[in-house]
Amino acid sequence: MTFVLRMITALVLMFSLTAALPAASVQADTVRVLPISGDIDGSQVAFIQRGLRQAEENGDTAVVIPINTLGGRVDSALKIRDMIMASDVPVIAYITSRAWSAGALIALSSRHIIMAPGSSIGAAEPIPDTEKNIAALKAEFSATAAQTGHNPGVAEAMVDKTKGYPGYAEPGKILALSDGQAKELNVSDGSADTLSDALALYSLGDAQTIYVDKDWRDDMIGILQNPYVRTLFVALIIAALLAEIKMAGIGAGIATAVVFGGLLLYSGNEPLVADLKIIAAFLVSLLCIGLELASPGIGIFGLAGVVLLFGSLFFMLGATYESVYILAGGTVLAIVVFYFLGRHLPKSSLFDKLTLKNRSTKEKGYTSQEDYSRYLYERGTTITILRPSGTIRIGKERVDAVANGSFIDRDVTVRVISVEGGRIVVEPEPERHPKD
Repeated sequence: MTFVLRMITALVLMFSLTAALPAASVQADTVRVLPISGDIDGSQVAFIQRGLRQAEENGDTAVVIPINTLGGRVDSALKIRDMIMASDVPVIAYITSRAWSAGALIALSSRHIIMAPGSSIGAAEPIPDTEKNIAALKAEFSATAAQTGHNPGVAEAMVDKTKGYPGYAEPGKILALSDGQAKELNVSDGSADTLSDALALYSLGDAQTIYVDKDWRDDMIGILQNPYVRTLFVALIIAALLAEIKMAGIGAGIATAVVFGGLLLYSGNEPLVADLKIIAAFLVSLLCIGLELASPGIGIFGLAGVVLLFGSLFFMLGATYESVYILAGGTVLAIVVFYFLGRHLPKSSLFDKLTLKNRSTKEKGYTSQEDYSRYLYERGTTITILRPSGTIRIGKERVDAVANGSFIDRDVTVRVISVEGGRIVVEPEPERHPKD
C-alpha cells in the first residue's frame, strides 16, 4: 500500500512539473523593437501606434524604439509622445545616431534613454522660430521631461536658445548633447554600442527581440494624413454632394462622399469609440441631405445636414486649427471644381430653386434705369427753385433736373441742353425781344 502511494505521489509531481514547463516558456522576456528613422510624419504615428498595441496584446516585457531622425512634423511627434507616455509596456529609447528636433521630444517621452557612442540629442528649435512657436514647443518639452524624470531645464534649452545652458551652450546657441554630455546631465542612462548591450543594462540581454517594421498600411496612412491630400478629399466630398443636389439625387454623389469620408476616418488616430460618434454624425448628415433631396423646399433637413457635415469633417481632421484651414481650403476648391464641371451635369428641380435663372436683359425690355434721352432739347417750366437741382415739368410729366449754372427761379421756362444717364441738365430759355 505504501508503495502504491509513493507511485501515485511521484506521478502527480511529474505531471505538475510537465504542466509547469510551458507556462515557464510563456513567461520568457520578450522585447518589441520599433525603429524610427527618417522624417517624423503620419506614417510613423501609425507605425508606433500599431507596434505599441501589439506589445500590449502580446504581453511584452518592454518596447525599444531605436531613433535616428533629424526631425519632422511637430504634431506627429506630439501624438507619438502621448502614445509612449500612455503605454502600459515600458518604453526604452535607443538613440543610434541623432534624435534632433521632433526626435528629441520622442526620446524624452521615454523614461529610459540609451545612446550609442557618437550619437546626439537636442537641436529642437522650431521652424519658423517665432516667439509663439518657441514658447509652445518649449512648454511641451519641459512638461514631457518633468513627467518622465528628465531635467526640464535641459529640455527647454533644446528649444529656446536665448538663455543657453551653462557649461554646454552659450546664450544664443541651441542645446544639443553628445552621448557623454547626456549621461553627465542625467538625460540618458548610459551608452551602448549595440541594441543587445542596451538591453543588458536593464537585465534584458537574454530577452527574445521581436523586430517590427513599417508596412504599406502605415505609409498609406501617412499619405492620407498629408494636409494637401486631406484638403483634396474634403473638396471632393463637398463637390460630390453639390453634384448630388444638381442631379436630383441619383446616389452617386452620396456614395462618393461616403468613400472619401471613410478614407479620412481611416487616416485618423482616434480610438474606435470616438470614431463611432464621428461616423454617426457624418452618416446622419448625408441622410439629412438625402431627405432634403426627397422633399425639396422644407429646408430643415438641408440645414441640419450641412451643420453635421462640417462638424463631423472637423473632428475627422483632428479638431485643430489646421482642421479649420483644411475645411476652408477644401470648400473653396470644391466650389471651383463644381463651377467648371457642374455645367455639364443635368439639373434637378431643387437646384433650379436654389439658383437664379431669369435675367433682366434689354432684349426682354429691361433697362438698368429710365431712358431720359427723349427730353433732350425739350422745353419745360421749373416747379421748384433749381439750386442747382430741383423739379421741372415737361409737358404733363414731372422730372428732376439740374441747372447749368448757379440757380434758376420758379416758373421759369427752361430748355434741356444735355442728358447724362439719369441726369437732366437745363438752362433758362433766352428771352425774345420784339424787333424795332
